[in-house]
Amino acid sequence: MDCTIVDVFAERPLSGNQLAVVHGAVHLDTAEMQAIALETNFSETTFVVDESPEEAQVRIFTPTRELPFAGHPTLGTAWVLGRNRDSYTLNLQAGSVRVTFEDDGIAWMEPPPVEPGDMLNTHSAAALIGLSPDDIDTRYPCRFATIGPRFALVGVKGLDVLRRAVIRTDMYDDLAGRGELGMFAFTEGAYHDDAHFAARMFHHRGLREDPATGSANTAFASHLRSLGTQGRIVVEQGFEVGRPSRLYLDVAETIRVGGKVRLVLSGRFDF
Repeated sequence: MDCTIVDVFAERPLSGNQLAVVHGAVHLDTAEMQAIALETNFSETTFVVDESPEEAQVRIFTPTRELPFAGHPTLGTAWVLGRNRDSYTLNLQAGSVRVTFEDDGIAWMEPPPVEPGDMLNTHSAAALIGLSPDDIDTRYPCRFATIGPRFALVGVKGLDVLRRAVIRTDMYDDLAGRGELGMFAFTEGAYHDDAHFAARMFHHRGLREDPATGSANTAFASHLRSLGTQGRIVVEQGFEVGRPSRLYLDVAETIRVGGKVRLVLSGRFDF
């Protein structure tokens, strides 16, 4: 099977979030796909099980489980399969997602709807990421949201606070229960003057930090819209783990999430 590795939400190669796209995977069963995803050990690996010039059926796996939707795998896989077209559609477990390609190199997706969840009180939110309640930016109410994966969205006061964030596993276990919970912390201001927010996203009980998370930023865009913010927003993520990433949010009645994709490697699986 052919395999393509790309960096997604990457302004340059060897940044952003890594993705492996496995082509011609129709003959693989679920266990084999899961084993390959563990072999690549990226945050996600996608498997193309049916493909035409305009659309493809795709499955998404982390090293431990299958996901109905995830942002950077959707954007990256559509780019690999359809970047020479104006648009390309992926048929995922969560539904069909259309990705369009613009002349400036940004690929845009229209993700599935976000399901807003319960509010999260300030003290619990602060304790979850090892901070004090005074570190929380109360202009942005803390809350849960689900878009395939489930996230906790927490605003903090500045980059210095964002850098100090670390998952407390006892609080995480209480809030996540037996399920998975992505912890998305954000702040106004960023590493570059032309960006609006900086963010960090912890998952797998805090043992892994994601350099760029399309689904979490979709939930964040929905959160901003509910608070009255609209327009183009730039989010920087991944700087703390050496994978600087840039995500473009188009916050309107229909939310779009965009980014650039960089080709890194093409090869074959032999087993």
